[in-house]
Amino acid sequence: MTFNPNNEVALLKAQTKLRARKRHKSSKLDKYRTQLCKLYDAGATKAELQRWLAMRCIVVQWTTVKRWLDKNA
Repeated sequence: MTFNPNNEVALLKAQTKLRARKRHKSSKLDKYRTQLCKLYDAGATKAELQRWLAMRCIVVQWTTVKRWLDKNA
């Protein structure tokens, strides 16, 4: 049996592809998508949205709201 680097690289890349699969877990902010987008479009800041969520017992940092808005709004 001879060593074939091309086969080894192909095997390693296949293993990497399996390991690197994205695991998507839905955000707790997704439940409030409509309200958050409407509030943001109406001029609410990210910190104000954080406080709005806190009034609904959803505790997140304003940076989480920022990242969520960057992806979803």
